Amino acid sequence: MYKTLHQLPRIHVTLIMVVLFFVSMGSVVAEKWNVVSELPTRRSGFTTAVVDGKIYLIGGTPLENRRGPYGLSTVEVYDPKTNSWDRVADMPTHRTSAESAVVNGIVYVFGGYNGIDNRAVNLRYLDVVEAYNPQTDTWLRKQNMSGSRVGFGIGAVEGKIYSMGGTLHPLDKEPGEPGRIDLVEVYDPATDMWRKRAKMPTRRDGVRVGVVNDRIYAIGGGGWPQVGNGGPFLRVVEEYNPKINRWRQKREMPELRLSYATVVLEGMIYLIGGFVWEHGNLKYLATVESYDPETEKWRDMPPLRTPFIPFGAAAVHGKIYVFGGRWREGVGKPVVNIVTVEVFGTGFHAVMARGKLAMCWGELKASR
Repeated sequence: MYKTLHQLPRIHVTLIMVVLFFVSMGSVVAEKWNVVSELPTRRSGFTTAVVDGKIYLIGGTPLENRRGPYGLSTVEVYDPKTNSWDRVADMPTHRTSAESAVVNGIVYVFGGYNGIDNRAVNLRYLDVVEAYNPQTDTWLRKQNMSGSRVGFGIGAVEGKIYSMGGTLHPLDKEPGEPGRIDLVEVYDPATDMWRKRAKMPTRRDGVRVGVVNDRIYAIGGGGWPQVGNGGPFLRVVEEYNPKINRWRQKREMPELRLSYATVVLEGMIYLIGGFVWEHGNLKYLATVESYDPETEKWRDMPPLRTPFIPFGAAAVHGKIYVFGGRWREGVGKPVVNIVTVEVFGTGFHAVMARGKLAMCWGELKASR
């Protein structure tokens, strides 16, 4: 027969309390972000993709090139198991701010831009689609998007890839024509063909996308008509059901944020870092929120170590990885580029990173 706690000998009770204390303390300590590596190439504007537990960083622009030239073809792969990096075949098209998705182990890269400097006439928005096969380390050109654009969202459902919203090049539209669009298109890798789908209820760019249970969630961004420093800024969340080609409104983000990173893990969508405008200045955010599409509830998560705009993020094996970022300590201070790789989990492990200091992180309790 089992004994209750007060029936156990005092020494047993003491040991139990000590164990519970350290288990509790271990969980608290583990719930934080820790640095595990650095970017091999100092760059921003890359897109991330996950294949077989490895994270691919694709394209981007050197951090020193704030005014151009823009666009890299560099592809590097990070292996979380060994905490190591490898260089793989360059992307045929040098570009920054592209979007990517994975279908059947193949990485598809869409759009983005390149240019010799930051003048509009010298910026080339791209409609290019290229596919990378990690097994053969080769690239193939695919059918172009219907038009050149940047700032769109990407989500893959049942073997098809959906492109949502974005913004047109200023020279590619008529005066007065909306730059931010509500266009939704689907790409089928099996047929290498595109077709249009139901438009987003809200036209926008800078939209972040998460896919949960074969539904696509479009979150935030900048709306139209454009005002001020890129506004109006949106807290809008809309759900798209590819099976019936229909959109519906969901509960808004509780707090506005811009230029944040988004990952999906165990049915939850995580919004990481970013910034908001405060009195005409950028206020960088360390906050992390999780969104449960099923209950439409938002929850605060342990914050980043430093407020910043993440360059990229990915989720692998129950852990969230954030790759580099940018922040400013205060008004008038220089912009600081972050080249570290940070990881978050809710268990506790001690890991010796290859060539790095020992760091701690853990798996999410619900990891498979």
